[in-house]
Amino acid sequence: MAKKWREELEKVLKVMESSDPDIEASAIVRADGLVMASALPKSADEGLIAAMSAAILNIGARALEELAKGELEKIIVSGDKGDITIVGIGKEAVLSAITRPGANIGLTLVEMGRARDKIMEILRSM
Repeated sequence: MAKKWREELEKVLKVMESSDPDIEASAIVRADGLVMASALPKSADEGLIAAMSAAILNIGARALEELAKGELEKIIVSGDKGDITIVGIGKEAVLSAITRPGANIGLTLVEMGRARDKIMEILRSM
């Protein structure tokens, strides 16, 4: 059964990536840093990306909580060689996308929102 939902989640990631050519890689990561599904290049370190995504999520959520700014919606980390965008999926997971430099962040967020909705449906059915 676990293999089936992982395949469904990976399919959602692939659809998201095909809908936005600026997305180079993506992953669904539990809040504790474990990868639920990924569409990462073979050269990527899945464990490292998962751990970093979870750490960024936890720091962002904690900052919002301490400053009474509500629930985490998204975090964007921008670099000169691309961005990492992290979107919350409930309280238990995040969707992380790595984009090329100059990516259209609006399109990326739209596609991530669509993917998040599908991911939430899959997670609810588990």
